Amino acid sequence: MKTTMKHLIATSFAVLLAGTAGSACAQVGPAKEAATPGTARNKEEVKDATEHVNKAIQVVQQMQATPEMRALLQRSKGVFVVPDYGGAALGVGARGGAGVLLVRSGKTWSNPAFYNMGGISAGLQAGVEAGSIAFVLNDQKALNSFMQNNKFSLGADAGLTLVDWSKKGEGSAGWGNITAWADTEGLFGGAALNITDIDYDEDETSGYYRRQVAARDVLSGKVKNPQADMLRQALANASSGSGAAAMGGSGTRGTTSGSKATNDKMENERSRER
Repeated sequence: MKTTMKHLIATSFAVLLAGTAGSACAQVGPAKEAATPGTARNKEEVKDATEHVNKAIQVVQQMQATPEMRALLQRSKGVFVVPDYGGAALGVGARGGAGVLLVRSGKTWSNPAFYNMGGISAGLQAGVEAGSIAFVLNDQKALNSFMQNNKFSLGADAGLTLVDWSKKGEGSAGWGNITAWADTEGLFGGAALNITDIDYDEDETSGYYRRQVAARDVLSGKVKNPQADMLRQALANASSGSGAAAMGGSGTRGTTSGSKATNDKMENERSRER
């Protein structure tokens, strides 16, 4: 082979490698930038994530106000908390707000993974203002929706039953795969619920943990952020009975006997569902 031909081949190969490397660089998405400490994107995502975690603590403290909810959390697989749900998202396709997902393992809770939520497509109050909502994941099927997909919906189309927490107190049958709670009374209107377009927020999650990470890795404990400890502890208190003890001394419903009766009632209902 002539020297000029060898040189031509070598040059072409070098150009090919450079093009491949360039393509690889072009594929580096915002999640990598968000995970890099000191970048503007990282600072923005960390700020948003920290705000969502801190607000979620307040929501959990609201949720533990009743022994029934504490008992439900104690038996749950996880909880998805959306601290600020936008009133404008009361319809299909609208952007509802950012939320945090934590899963329960015994008496402890995972670090949070971050998601964005779309609209709630049924029965909501007209003109309702933004508020806090949460979805208690009652079984593995509900949890798998979050663990196995980066974009998904919750509801009948996904083979899941969502039960309005406020209607549960009126005798509707069972807790469903997911129990929907809101701080706005009657928000869900008692109708069948469908949650559309839930997306795993890789950027925010990567920024919070300073590395690109999948939701499954966060929820299985492969990454941690000590700033989430207060939220994890709030859930541990709410689901272990310590929240009930703290509220039971002033004549509230948080008594040991009341919690036991609630637990027995829930166990009978879940047995019938199985």
